[in-house]
Amino acid sequence: MLRVLVTRPSGQTGTLEGALHDQGLEPVLVPTISVTVDPPGGRLDSAARVLHTFDWVVVTSANGARAILKAAERVATALDTPRWAAIGNGTADVLEREGITVDFRPSHADARTLATEVPVEPGQDALVLRGDLSDHDLPRVLRERGAAVIEVIAYRTVEGPLTSRSMLRDALASDPPAAVLFASGSAVRGVVALAQADGLDVTRIPAICNGPTSAREAARLGFGAISTAPAPDAASLAATAAAFLAHPTATR
Repeated sequence: MLRVLVTRPSGQTGTLEGALHDQGLEPVLVPTISVTVDPPGGRLDSAARVLHTFDWVVVTSANGARAILKAAERVATALDTPRWAAIGNGTADVLEREGITVDFRPSHADARTLATEVPVEPGQDALVLRGDLSDHDLPRVLRERGAAVIEVIAYRTVEGPLTSRSMLRDALASDPPAAVLFASGSAVRGVVALAQADGLDVTRIPAICNGPTSAREAARLGFGAISTAPAPDAASLAATAAAFLAHPTATR
């Protein structure tokens, strides 16, 4: 069974692990990023208390969805008043499992498409929940469209956490993985940072990316063989990995 390196944060790999096993691949877990949500009593809790005052809550990642759900639970806020927009199916799934109706998903799972397609009206109030490493395109475009935008950093990402350094060494030691899977640009930067700290080269391993953002970052950092999934969900990522490894000379 071919081994593939899974770089997602701890506790967020279950669906992907199952999808990889379904494709006959063995996941090797090395979190190349760690995620911390906004702590109790912070801006996220303050925003959660007044969710009912927003016309839209715009969530840019599954981590953001998890963060607002935790905050809403802490401050005992109802979640059914605003309209919810999710960047993609993975983010929407996190919300819908808690009974939230997701009113809008863009035609492509990226921030710019979300910003241009979400049916926000001029003068409407929009809460944008994002990570500390995401760019400002989405709130900027929403403001250009006339929305009154409040941005909240729902979570923060650490690239290349020290706790994963020995895990990567072990994963590369005897039987190097046949591919490495990326769900974000930060995961790409994280694995390269971890490898460089020990004088290792991971860029010779084929990179399987969940979308164009992570693929561009993989190319920028020197990965030679790159394949991009047609959709960012776990099943598509696993299927793309299996297809690529069956025909490894065909990069996409």
